[in-house]
Amino acid sequence: MPGPPAMSSPDPIRIFCGGDRSQQLAFKVLAHSIGRHTNRTFEIRVIDNGLAPAPADPRNMPYTNFSFARFAIPALCGHAGRAIYMDSDMLVFGDIGELWDTPMDGATIAIEVGSRQAGNRSKQAAVMLLDCSRLDWDVQRIVADLGRRYDYNALMSVDPLLEPGQMQELIVTGWNDLDRHDPGSTRNLHYTEIRTQPWVYAAHPLGQLWVDELALMLDSGAIGKSELEEEVRLGYVRPSLLSQLGLGNRGADDLDSGFVAHKELLARFAARKRAIAKFRCEQACARQPWLGMWHRLRFKLRYGD
Repeated sequence: MPGPPAMSSPDPIRIFCGGDRSQQLAFKVLAHSIGRHTNRTFEIRVIDNGLAPAPADPRNMPYTNFSFARFAIPALCGHAGRAIYMDSDMLVFGDIGELWDTPMDGATIAIEVGSRQAGNRSKQAAVMLLDCSRLDWDVQRIVADLGRRYDYNALMSVDPLLEPGQMQELIVTGWNDLDRHDPGSTRNLHYTEIRTQPWVYAAHPLGQLWVDELALMLDSGAIGKSELEEEVRLGYVRPSLLSQLGLGNRGADDLDSGFVAHKELLARFAARKRAIAKFRCEQACARQPWLGMWHRLRFKLRYGD
């Protein structure tokens, strides 16, 4: 399977996956599943918010460490050719070449058929085929416009950055199945609920599919026991995964070990919520200085110093 070289040639399938350090194992399993189901040459790399500036207003801070990274893709490709964006919490069962070859029919971005009817606007941006030659995105400017031209949730749908008709539902259904696997149609299984993703939760009803892919990697030497043990030590992967793979004590219990699924991400959510509350407290104090003491006391009682 190809490694993650720099995206330079327009000829191979170019795949960018949003993910941070905590999702390194998930990314590797996804990459392995892509390579196992295609004979096409592809380049794949993980991207994060290191490619984007941090918003000044805490209300616009990203929920994840890779939320803004997708907007840097056209520049990373030199504003030429196509690119695929995917989240890292996925598992592929079809030939990625099918997605890559999707006719764009004049669209700038292709998304899965039915994405807009899913009741979740962010679903449409989780798998995208981009025509980078027609996207003049500047991630610095995009983040700077948060809170002025659009809010965070709107930006995550990508719609504010496009003209009507530029994003079209053209990708075959099955390339972004949310926590659902239909052997007849699912090309890509998206594990969307962070608390039940197979690498952090042992009882996901479709978790064995992901574990089986990881087992194939172990058998082929694509990953080693020591690497998995390190992920467990860092708290990114549940301890019981080792025993499930036959690599550790079968009595290992995630709860007894003190494992917390996505501990860093949950802490990020809490910090974001606190920063927003503090920002609003300061705004309230500026509007009503005579109630400043009450506003600050209210914040302190809820969030501490």
